[in-house]
Amino acid sequence: MEFGTVTHAVGHHMSFEETLATIKGIGFNSILLLTSRDGQPVGSDGACKDPFPNVLRSDPGCVLRAVGNAGLEIAALHFSGKLDIQSDAGIDPTITALRDYAACALELGCPNLTHPVPSCGRTGVPTDEKSAEITRLARCMNTVAEEFGPKGLHIAVDIHHKAWVEGVDDCRLLLASMPSRNSGILLNIGHMTTAQGYGWLLVDEHPGRIPAVGWKDHSLDPNRPRPMWSIELGKAHSPFGLYIKAFKRNPEDRAHFINCENVPDEQRVGALKRSRDYLMTLWDETN
Repeated sequence: MEFGTVTHAVGHHMSFEETLATIKGIGFNSILLLTSRDGQPVGSDGACKDPFPNVLRSDPGCVLRAVGNAGLEIAALHFSGKLDIQSDAGIDPTITALRDYAACALELGCPNLTHPVPSCGRTGVPTDEKSAEITRLARCMNTVAEEFGPKGLHIAVDIHHKAWVEGVDDCRLLLASMPSRNSGILLNIGHMTTAQGYGWLLVDEHPGRIPAVGWKDHSLDPNRPRPMWSIELGKAHSPFGLYIKAFKRNPEDRAHFINCENVPDEQRVGALKRSRDYLMTLWDETN
């Protein structure tokens, strides 16, 4: 089983080219590329002082050469910008913003566009209390998926703690509201753990709507520093075995990314190496 990583998993303190080299040195072959509209473009020499470059202003060839020369491939491109689903007025600007990134993903030969879901500021909000926001998000995603799906692109939202899409029922409503099979979710296991949602059920219910998976181990320790606490895989409470069993029951072409966000920068390389080894062994041993 091959696992990639998210480019911010190694920290926020290195240049783009240093970030790529570090990821390859750990043993990963693919990335979820985080970007920033405020970042610098990638130069013709593949250099960018920012770890998260502005890909919209970059020559796609320069980005691809930088990633390719590092021995990596872009398995997913992550959106940067504003997404507004709090009213109908935000729908068209959100579609336009997603469309710009979808076009960029295709230029980079990337099969997956992932994007965040805006925060509602609270956790555990019942799905029926945020159904309007979830269905607006579905409308935006489905519009872009219908346009770019025939060109080979999948669009997936990164479910998140305190977001409009946080738990299992939120995901069910979102998926039911998006007819396009090229729209789906980035199943962020860590955030599903924090929400105490049985996210593996979604794999059985909607196996073809999960083009990307985020492998994060979140702690449920009552004394954890803050509610969302992401550490080295195998050290917290995410029930990875249940997810692996579900994925093996429902084999699909998915991109898998390892991350551990709340590890000090100087410890991240070691934590990511151990996390990768742990997950690869667990995958092989789980039936």
